[in-house]
Amino acid sequence: MMTETESQRTRSEPVLKIDGLRKEFPGVVAIDGVSLEVREGEIVGIIGPNGAGKSTLFNCVMGVHDPTDGQVYLGDRDITGEFTSRIVREGVSRAFQRARVFPELSVRENMIANGDHEDENLLGTLFSSAETTERMNDLVTQVGLWELRDRKAGELSTGQKKLLTIAAALMQDPEIVMLDEPTAGVNPNLIDDIISTIVELNEAGATFCIIEHDMDVVHALSDYVYVLNNGTNLTEGQPSVALDDPDVLEAYFGE
Repeated sequence: MMTETESQRTRSEPVLKIDGLRKEFPGVVAIDGVSLEVREGEIVGIIGPNGAGKSTLFNCVMGVHDPTDGQVYLGDRDITGEFTSRIVREGVSRAFQRARVFPELSVRENMIANGDHEDENLLGTLFSSAETTERMNDLVTQVGLWELRDRKAGELSTGQKKLLTIAAALMQDPEIVMLDEPTAGVNPNLIDDIISTIVELNEAGATFCIIEHDMDVVHALSDYVYVLNNGTNLTEGQPSVALDDPDVLEAYFGE
């Protein structure tokens, strides 16, 4: 019988659809036929033990790797194997496990740098539009960095840098944000801030697909979970169900 969450999923449109994705490297099959969907307004978690293929999957979605087989769709648009810059402009944004910031630029300057500057002249880049400035200020406020808006990004803590990269990933109002372990390496005191920030951004309309190892974070954030193992789909479902699956316990803990 279909659960309420699964029923709600069928009533919303897929933002991101991955269909039978396969990636081979010399002598290694990193992912082998992975399929999943992220629907509008969801927070979808992707979990699995080390070597399950999670980061390779993200890299294939973002155009870093050209898939060996399978398709990636953004809405109804096939974006498989497109250049990363094109995929970002189509509406897919990403924040990395190790926060990537411009350390000598301020928080606000980092946000501006992550805006859409295609077809923009130098003056347009240096002097942001009122709309861009308003969005930047709103996002910096939402992630709790307003008081630090003029501080150099290199002076922020790891958790604050993670919050900055999440905000920056939303500057172009993407259709989906891919987050790679948003709480990894973060002081435990800031993990709750990151969780609540992601939830608040989601409630404001952002759709997320998240790789995460911390099961407490997965439970707190995810509407739906896909579990990968050895490069393939192992199981999927609501976190409370999927994470208690005997096959998942075996893959993680050998139980």
